[in-house]
Amino acid sequence: MKKKAIRNPLLWGILMFVFASCTRIDAGHVGLVVKLYGSEKGVQDVTEVTGVVWYNPFTTTVYEFPTYVQNVVYTADKNEGSSENEEFRVTTKDGLTVTFDVSLHYRVDPNKVTQIFIKYRKPLADLDKSLMRNYLRNAYNNISGKYTAEQLYENKNKFVEETENLIRKVLFKEGFIVEQVVLLNDLRLPKAVVDNINAKINARQIALKKEQEVAQEKAEAQKEIEKAKGFAEATRIKAEAEANANKLMTESLSPNLIEYEKVKKWDGKNPQYVGAGGASVFLGGK
Repeated sequence: MKKKAIRNPLLWGILMFVFASCTRIDAGHVGLVVKLYGSEKGVQDVTEVTGVVWYNPFTTTVYEFPTYVQNVVYTADKNEGSSENEEFRVTTKDGLTVTFDVSLHYRVDPNKVTQIFIKYRKPLADLDKSLMRNYLRNAYNNISGKYTAEQLYENKNKFVEETENLIRKVLFKEGFIVEQVVLLNDLRLPKAVVDNINAKINARQIALKKEQEVAQEKAEAQKEIEKAKGFAEATRIKAEAEANANKLMTESLSPNLIEYEKVKKWDGKNPQYVGAGGASVFLGGK
C-alpha cells in the first residue's frame, strides 16, 4: 500500500509543490515577496523573519537581501575579487591616468530594501558589479579632477578622505550604509611622473641634509664663541678681583705700619740724620 502511494504521480506533484512553495529567510536577511502577475504585480510585502515563508511559486517569488556588512573588492589582480581587471582608472587635472584598487565595506539599510529593489530590480550581488562600481568610479573621477597626478600622489590621504565622504553621501541616498572604503595599494601613476616625484624627493633630502650640516656647523661655531666669551669673562673677573685686593691693601697701610716696616729693616747703625722737634741734626758718620 505504501509503495503504491509513493509511486503515485499526483502525490509526487503535491509534494513537489509544497517544497517549492516555501523558503527560509535566515537571520541577517530581509525577504521580499514579489507578485509576478496581475494588478498587484510588484513588491507586495517585506517580511523580516528568520523562519519559513509560504508563497505561490506560480504567481509570486521571494528574494533575499542580506543586511549584514558586504565586502567587495575591485582590483587589477585576477586572483582576487574577480577574474577580470576591475581596477579604477581616473583622469587627473593634467590629463594623466591614475589607477588603483579599492575595497568597499557596506550594508543595506533594512528599512530601504523595498526601495532598492523597486528601483533596480537586481539581486545585491549584481548591484556590486554595476551600481556600486559606477557610483565609486564617478566619485573618484569627480575628486581626482581637482588634482594633478603629482598632487594626487602627494595628497593621497586627503584624496581618500574626500572620496570616501562623497561615496558615503551618495550611497546613503540610495539606501546603502558605507562602513569603510580602502585603497588597497599605492596609486599607480605614469612612470615619468613617478621619476619626477622621486627626483624631487631626492633633491629635498639632499637640501635637508645640507641644512642640517650648516646648522651643525653654526652650532659648533657658536659653542666656541660662547666658550671664548666665558674664558674672557673669567679672566676679567680675576683681574678685577686682584686689582681690588691690591687697592684695599694699599689703602690699609698707615704711617705707623710704614715706620714698623722701617724698623724691621734697620741694621743697628744710627742714621746720619735724626729728626727732633721737627728738625734734622747731622750726627756724622761716613
